[in-house]
Amino acid sequence: MPRSYSFEPFTVSKRSTQTRGGLRRRDKQQLSEKRAVERRTDGIHYGRNHAETEEMFQVRAMNAQLEALAGLSPNAPVKPTATNRGQPIGALPLSAEPLPSRSALKDVYDEALRQFRALQSGVQDVTNATSRLLSLPMEAARLAAQRLRLVQG
Repeated sequence: MPRSYSFEPFTVSKRSTQTRGGLRRRDKQQLSEKRAVERRTDGIHYGRNHAETEEMFQVRAMNAQLEALAGLSPNAPVKPTATNRGQPIGALPLSAEPLPSRSALKDVYDEALRQFRALQSGVQDVTNATSRLLSLPMEAARLAAQRLRLVQG
């Protein structure tokens, strides 16, 4: 397809290329001056990763202050509460409730046994259905062979 314009590299005037280069150079200089002013006014800027690190440092410092105010820091005086009575982490709190009765434990055991038996019968049903599904193509082939014998004989 022919071009709708003609381009000859020797026809571009030197003045237009110098103007463009001069503008580019002047823009770069203005940008570098602007950055230099920002550095002087804002301090040193290390980039996004450094900013995130500074932010995390400030968050940790605020958390430490909150823990100190709440009495949760290791340097804070220990006040007897429900959580620091000498129990290991994850231990159930001591309560005044009596232990569950044997009948309640037996009920839980019976329910677990019933659920296990239901699961076991479900697995047996799946096994039976799978074996039946796998035997269907062979049964279809056997019936087709019998029909062929009847047609031929």
